[in-house]
Amino acid sequence: MADTSCRVNPDANSRRRLWGDSGGYCGNPKCRTYLFPDDLDVDFAELAHIIPASPAGPRGVPLTEVSAEARAHHQNLILLCANCHTTIDKAPDPYPADMLYGWKQARVNEIQVAVATPVFQTRAEARAQIQRPLDDNALIHARYGPVGDPYQQGDSVLWLRHARSTIVPNNRTILRALDANRNLLTPEEQRLVAAYRLHVEQFESRHVLDDFTTGTERFPEAIQHVFLDERTDEP
Repeated sequence: MADTSCRVNPDANSRRRLWGDSGGYCGNPKCRTYLFPDDLDVDFAELAHIIPASPAGPRGVPLTEVSAEARAHHQNLILLCANCHTTIDKAPDPYPADMLYGWKQARVNEIQVAVATPVFQTRAEARAQIQRPLDDNALIHARYGPVGDPYQQGDSVLWLRHARSTIVPNNRTILRALDANRNLLTPEEQRLVAAYRLHVEQFESRHVLDDFTTGTERFPEAIQHVFLDERTDEP
C-alpha cells in the first residue's frame, strides 16, 4: 500500500490557480477535452500530481528531493480529464515528470500569450515591454544573488524570497513577450530565447519546487540586449 503519511492537500489558492492555468481544458495537449459538459453544473476535471503526493506513487521521488509542501503547490499540479489522469498514473513511464511540467507550462503560455501579452509592431515597443522586469531581476541578482551555488553565495534568505516573488513571475512575463513577438526576433535571438527558456524552467524547479535534479542552466547574459538594436536580417 502506498505511504500517504506525508501527504499535504492542496489549499484553496492552489486549486484556484490550477483552474486558472488550465483554462478549463484537459492539460494533455493531445486531448484538450473541455472539462464542463453543456448546461450542467458539474465538471470532468481531476487534479493530478506531477511528482506524486506520496514517494511511492507514480513518478515518485524521495521527500528529501521534493518536500510534501512542494508536492501540494500549484506548480506541481495539472488539471486533466479522468481518462488522461488514469492513463498517466497507470502507465507513468511514457509520461515522465518533465513531460507533464511541459504540458502545464505550454497551456499557461497559450492562455497568457492569447489573452494577456501584447503583440507589437516594432522592436522598440517590444523592448519597452520587457525592460522593467529585466531591470528588476538584474537588481535583485546584484544585491542578493549567488555567484555559484544559490544557497552558498549571497544572501540566501532574501535571494530565495525575491526569486519566488519577483524573478519567477518576471521571467514568465519576459518569455511571454518574446514568444508573442517572435517575428521581431533575429535568428540569433530566437536561439538565445531557447536557452533562456531552459534557464527559466530549471530556475523554477530549483527555487519553487526545491528540485535540483533538472539542471542548472545559467542565465544567458545576452538576453539583456534583446530588441535593443534594429533588425537588419529576416528570420
